Amino acid sequence: MVVMELIGFNYTFGVHDGFKMFIYYTDSSNFLCLIVSAIFTVFMLPALSKGRTSGFVSTYMMQHYKGSSEMPRWISMIRYISTCCLMLTFLVVLFVLGPKKGFEDQLLKGVHPIDHVLAPVLSLLSFLFLETAEPLPKKAPVYAVIPTLIYAVILIAMNAAGLADGPYFFLRVHEQSPVKSVLWTMAILGVNYLVSWLVMKAYNSMKK
Repeated sequence: MVVMELIGFNYTFGVHDGFKMFIYYTDSSNFLCLIVSAIFTVFMLPALSKGRTSGFVSTYMMQHYKGSSEMPRWISMIRYISTCCLMLTFLVVLFVLGPKKGFEDQLLKGVHPIDHVLAPVLSLLSFLFLETAEPLPKKAPVYAVIPTLIYAVILIAMNAAGLADGPYFFLRVHEQSPVKSVLWTMAILGVNYLVSWLVMKAYNSMKK
């Protein structure tokens, strides 16, 4: 995940003129995945290897790790939040942006095979089947919606102030009624919560 996200970050950082890339939810959610995956690797590789490593990963820390192979709660939570953000990206592309802009553009152009498809799918599969931790709390979906809510508030405010144009049609408050913008935002947050709840239920059912 780290290598894949680094490839995507390097490309989008150049294409979108540096940090302007963060006006895109796709780029923001994939950058979050990059950071979280790096944290996961640093903290969990010693635990998962349980000292049985060879070659370049045979660091002192890994060879002498005596802790639990189970993920700490805070790591599983940020992995969960990151995965849910990526899944929202995947679903918005599949059901909103793909039909409107064309699936070839949204799935095959640039690094979209990574940031729109591979990263969300692989993150979900890894989280559900490869990462061991305690079940997530019932309020976990609320936490998972927070990054999307923050993004929506900031981008809608920037669009209203004329500091940004979109980048998605449903954020352009000057080109549609305020009610339509609010309804779009509520719908996407609702989908975000539903997806997060489903991921939580699937994850917890496997950890019992």
